[in-house]
Amino acid sequence: MRKFLTATLLCMALTVTMVPAAFAADTADSNYTTCMAAIQEQKVIQDQAHQTAESLRQKGYDDSSAYIQAAQSTWWAAQDEIVAYQKLSKYTDEDIRILTTAVFYEAGHTTEQLREYVAQVVLNRVADSRFPDTVKGVITQPGQYATKYATQAATDSIKSADSQNGTYYYAMCEAAVKKAMMGQVDMPSNVLYQANFAQGKGVWQSVYFNSGWYASTSYFCYG
Repeated sequence: MRKFLTATLLCMALTVTMVPAAFAADTADSNYTTCMAAIQEQKVIQDQAHQTAESLRQKGYDDSSAYIQAAQSTWWAAQDEIVAYQKLSKYTDEDIRILTTAVFYEAGHTTEQLREYVAQVVLNRVADSRFPDTVKGVITQPGQYATKYATQAATDSIKSADSQNGTYYYAMCEAAVKKAMMGQVDMPSNVLYQANFAQGKGVWQSVYFNSGWYASTSYFCYG
């Protein structure tokens, strides 16, 4: 009964002490500020789950109780969210804007899966020593993506079209980008290429898309 309580308190203490030191980013950056606020909300959820479990124990329930197990699951779900927001907080507003714009031009009108995969390939490149170590660097690398993807004008163009047409393509692309940045897209880290033809060291996955007026197959390949 006390093992979970001890582990809970230890993990909470580590989370509280480690987050400020590990993520000393510019607090003026709205993404960082938003992530820190989300992390604090998840800590509140953890505290409530811990208090609920302890109250149930005092009433005679043991850890095999479905009620206490539900509280434990809530605590760990909140911990997963904290880890995800910690990862997202490493990226700046500009990183998100540039990658969202790139995803739109590469797969904006396709599917959620394709948007997420395109975003993840870029992040895989950022993490790979053979490519630039920033989102902007990867996107503007000669011979790869288009330099215009990194411009504010390209972003403004998408948002303007969404506003005029009543669409939400930029928001959908941004959601895919943030999911990838939070480590929630299932793709091997050595998948480094995305195009409408196979390349690199072999195909990890090919995805067919058909909108009714446009059809294509995207190949995601190992590097």
